[in-house]
Amino acid sequence: MVKNHQFTIGWICPLPLDREAVRLVLDEEYPQDEVQYQNAFYLGGRIGKHQVVIGVQRKIGLSQAAILAEKMRASFPNIGYFLLVGIASGVPRYGPAGAVSEIVLGDVVVSSPRGYHGRVLQYDKGAWEGQGLLRAAVNNFRADGSFKTNITEVLKQMRLKLDKERQHQYDDPGPSRDRLFKDTYEHRGTELDECRACCDADCVDLRSDRGGGATRLVDKPSIHFGNIASSNQMQISAVERNRVQKEHNVICFEMEAAGVMDEYPCVIVRGICDYADSHKNKGWQNYAAATAAAYAKGLLAMIPAIDATSIEEQSSTQHAATITNMTFGNNRDGIQTQNFHGNVQFGFERR
Repeated sequence: MVKNHQFTIGWICPLPLDREAVRLVLDEEYPQDEVQYQNAFYLGGRIGKHQVVIGVQRKIGLSQAAILAEKMRASFPNIGYFLLVGIASGVPRYGPAGAVSEIVLGDVVVSSPRGYHGRVLQYDKGAWEGQGLLRAAVNNFRADGSFKTNITEVLKQMRLKLDKERQHQYDDPGPSRDRLFKDTYEHRGTELDECRACCDADCVDLRSDRGGGATRLVDKPSIHFGNIASSNQMQISAVERNRVQKEHNVICFEMEAAGVMDEYPCVIVRGICDYADSHKNKGWQNYAAATAAAYAKGLLAMIPAIDATSIEEQSSTQHAATITNMTFGNNRDGIQTQNFHGNVQFGFERR
């Protein structure tokens, strides 16, 4: 039976559909009744050498992500790092003139410092860059190139776990369903209406219209590294998207990361399902969740395993050496301290 202290990686899913994709990349899944704390149940399993516990937010938003991270750290005290993995909105293109990169639906964005900003930016407050080991893992994975990500093979293995009814749930929708509308052309129907039924096809750029940089083979998404814009408001304006991108050098928009990175070491991995405009595209959500989960699985292979046993022993040793309250001389209030290091001398005045 797995114990809560054995889990060392916390994996946060903003949406239930993100969680379903993550379940398919587990090398081993543990019984749910063994992964719980105070009647809250989580998904737990093993990915490579890591013991991973997965939680899904009750609602979207920065505060909900922060609450979930806090609860998970309280429930599983040896979590060393968090991954926040799920779908998000991407900017269609970024980079300087002559070196422009195209983001298409199904691509993956990974938080990484770009320009003068640190990986995650809550653009109405501040920015966070994260901690060294996670940053090093991302950089190493990035340096290895796309051949090391193995997303194509992971997607294949994910589909083999599906029953016949869900066999095509995580298929690549293909370039014909990737439609980038002109910046000034707003969605014409309700949020429930698909663009192909209510929007003008003459206002669309397909991948073939965007040049070779937008070409993708099946199950071969590109990986983009850069700043991620995080806010409590969903980004549904192409004009505002372009303004924030220009001002803060961001390549992705989402609603959770800043709530976690303010307190915990975390890397953000997002599968792109729309272009941060009014033309939301639910047809790409499952595939984007799958590509993000597949990349995150590969990233974990770059992070050294954490020995939960040594953490427990170190914690016990530190607790035994902790001095919580001491009184010296006539000081009746005492002092509170922890972990004295080096020589400590106390002198008292004779009266």
